[in-house]
Amino acid sequence: MNAVPQKLRERLTARREVLAALVEGREERVLVELMRRVDDAIGAMEVGTWGTCSVCREAVSGDQLASNPLLSVCLDCLGPEGRRALERDLEGAARVQRALLPESRITQNGWDVAYLWEPKGPVSGDHVDLIRGGPAQDALHLLLGDVAGKGVSASFLQAHLHALFRALAPASLPLAELVAKANGLFAEATLASKYATLAALRLHPGGLAELVNAGHPRPLLADARGVRPVEGGGLPLGMFPEAAFEPRALHLLPGQTLLLYTDGWTEGAKEDEEFGIGRAAATLRKAARLPLPDLLGACREALEGFLAGTPRGDDLTLVALRRVA
Repeated sequence: MNAVPQKLRERLTARREVLAALVEGREERVLVELMRRVDDAIGAMEVGTWGTCSVCREAVSGDQLASNPLLSVCLDCLGPEGRRALERDLEGAARVQRALLPESRITQNGWDVAYLWEPKGPVSGDHVDLIRGGPAQDALHLLLGDVAGKGVSASFLQAHLHALFRALAPASLPLAELVAKANGLFAEATLASKYATLAALRLHPGGLAELVNAGHPRPLLADARGVRPVEGGGLPLGMFPEAAFEPRALHLLPGQTLLLYTDGWTEGAKEDEEFGIGRAAATLRKAARLPLPDLLGACREALEGFLAGTPRGDDLTLVALRRVA
């Protein structure tokens, strides 16, 4: 049996009150059915059976409950029609998530930015976004995040991150304050066990790139001297609502390239050996002068070559930016 997080119980109770107000005086079947399911879940919490499959009596997995606290049947006990309905839901969720992605390549005010986004399954917990405008209308916000966990629950939180930064980016906030504000809101809306790493950049004309790193893997900077990691970082988002973040200023010269990535790249493994930061840096060193889409392809191919047929264990997202003027 799964323990009931107090915060989840409070949220379900609050949502039940909202549903009750909607259902009152109305006969919509969907609302009535949803309210019945919420009542069933709250009742199961009260008697201690929440999180137990009503068919096999085994515990429903924590990941499934995190994405849908109203579940009363585990995946193994779903019938053929239930599985087909779940597949349709996943396909719909994947279409929605892909629709949230930005253009795959943007050139703006001397910056060339491109990304590669490949979920392990139908949906991804990796977050990538490019947001035009901001405190200076010619600034470009670049965001790369990775929600802890996999599958549907991680994709829900990824969509939440997308909405948060889309709402906050146009405000006249310094980058570190913007990330701190998003962190507080994210922490309020997620369970204590959930968090996300994030690299947030604000790109200005003239080569200035402000960077705030919230627990994310260190970006790699490629220039005439070789490849080196960009040091610095803070706590992941969602761990502590009052966390503060430190910005770092990078001044890129024409031709310099910065590569950001999720840990699905460097932590891709076969037989307990990881691809690793050394191979990652060597790959970037060889590909640093390629057009950005080709550079990203070379990074992906290097990982696939290393894995030699071993399936990837995580989502993969790579983002490259280059000063071109």
